Amino acid sequence: MVRITGSRVLLCLAVSLALVALASAWGRGNLQDDAVLLEDIQVLTFRKGEWSTARRGKSVPQLKCVGGEASRKYEPDVVQCRNMGSDGQDIQWRCEADMSTDYRFGKTDVSCEGYRDRHDPYVLKGSCGLEYTLEYTDQGKARVHQQKHPQATREYVS
Repeated sequence: MVRITGSRVLLCLAVSLALVALASAWGRGNLQDDAVLLEDIQVLTFRKGEWSTARRGKSVPQLKCVGGEASRKYEPDVVQCRNMGSDGQDIQWRCEADMSTDYRFGKTDVSCEGYRDRHDPYVLKGSCGLEYTLEYTDQGKARVHQQKHPQATREYVS
């Protein structure tokens, strides 16, 4: 019969707990709590004037308009982007904001800092930013035309 002392029980328990912790860390590749799998993110919220977090690179603005015919005419305060799934290469995002029906997003590009490197499927929490173009809707184009040519509009109405 094997006799187990209290100190051996504690040692076995400590080794078991260490092995469980090691296995858990190994399964995530030693990632910290600030790493999240990009495909698991369902919604990202971006705010005007706020910056992303950074670990390996530099912070970026959460929201950045990079062009479009309506750029510099309006900036949304908050934009939410929803994960629509993958095309096999990248996550596809649908971005929306509360803004006038005169405007719409053109191109949207969500980018996040890879946790270990730029190709890592895990990203640093809070590191995402949105670059977008802002375009006029047909209604917005008509309103801009009306503002630039008020006489033409009056003549047409008469």
